[in-house]
Order: sequence, then C-alpha cells, then structure tokens
Amino acid sequence: MRTDFPLCLDDGVFYCGFNSPKSYGGNSYFVQHADGNWLIDAPKFLPPLVRRFEAMGGLAQIFLTHRDDVADAAKYARHFAAQRIIHRAELAAQPDAEIVLEGTEPVPCGPDFLVIPTPGHTRGHCVLLYKQRYLFTGDHLWWERDTQRLGASRDYCWYSWTQQAASMAQLQHFAFTWVLPGHGQRIHLPREQMSQELRTLVRRMH
Repeated sequence: MRTDFPLCLDDGVFYCGFNSPKSYGGNSYFVQHADGNWLIDAPKFLPPLVRRFEAMGGLAQIFLTHRDDVADAAKYARHFAAQRIIHRAELAAQPDAEIVLEGTEPVPCGPDFLVIPTPGHTRGHCVLLYKQRYLFTGDHLWWERDTQRLGASRDYCWYSWTQQAASMAQLQHFAFTWVLPGHGQRIHLPREQMSQELRTLVRRMH
C-alpha cells in the first residue's frame, strides 16, 4: 500500500491523513524536529503510516489536544516509546499518559513548543504553538470555508462557551500565522491579518 501521507504543509510540518472515526474524523499532524518528532493528536494506526514515521525519525512526543481526538495514540506511544502529553482534566481518555499537564498557565516544552490551555470546548482542552508560527488548535479554532473567517462552535462546545470565549481572547497574546485544526479548514495568513481575524472572532464570541 503506497501512501503520500504524511503530506508536507510547510517547514517540517505535515498533515497525517488517515483520520480515525474514533476521533470523529479529526485531523492529526506530524512535526519533524531535531530534538525529536511530535505527533499532534492521532490518526489511524496503519503500517504504511508507521513506516513513514519510522523513516522520518520516529516519534518522541504525542500531544493530545483533548479527549475527543486521541484515536490510536496509545498504539503509537507503545510502538515508538513516545511520551503522550495531555491535560489532567482530559486524562480519562488516556489514563496512562506519560506527561500530565496541570492548571491554566502556558507550559513550554523545549525551545520551540508551547502548550496553551484553552478550556471551553472541553474542560482541559489545550492548543500547541510551534515556533510562534503554527497553532495546532484541536476543536478550539478553525477556518470556516463558507464564510472565509476564523470560527468556533457554540453547538459543539461540551464544557463552557463562556470559558471558550475567554480562552480565545487569551490567544490574542500569542503570534501565529497558521491555524491547524482538528476539524474545519486549515489556514495560513500574514501575521497581522491573522491577528485581526482573531480579534474579530473574539468580538463575535462575546
């Protein structure tokens, strides 16, 4: 079975493909990094994709945005001896995760990665900022294809819309040019345009 996945998006950042029904068809991503590669949320555990990850240097970290999108993370963790990272409020989805985050303050994970808690969609939802350019947003934030603007969903908010709006407002303190979501369309915009789109979304949510 030949695969073109993971598909390179930009500068060592890849879209994995092979979305799993276990995560409601959520997207997952792969980051190739000199200090160890990262998987953000998890695709199906399939031999062709495993072989590609092996050829690209394996996996060191598996970051899980929240409970809905873990899919086959445990299988990847076992195969690659990778460390799963998840917030304590989401731990029921991966009770044997190796790294458990606490609280609501951002957590640096090496020089290039910053975990930002964004409670709202679920209680322990987190996003991951890479190189102050790529924001892996789980189910917190995405680009709406029809309206051509950043979006979030009150209908698919499982914990607190008020909290999600507050979390979105906090993202205004961080710079990024890519939104790489679990659901919805990804988008790459100039930094100032992305900031303006985020400000506009925050106003709509409040």
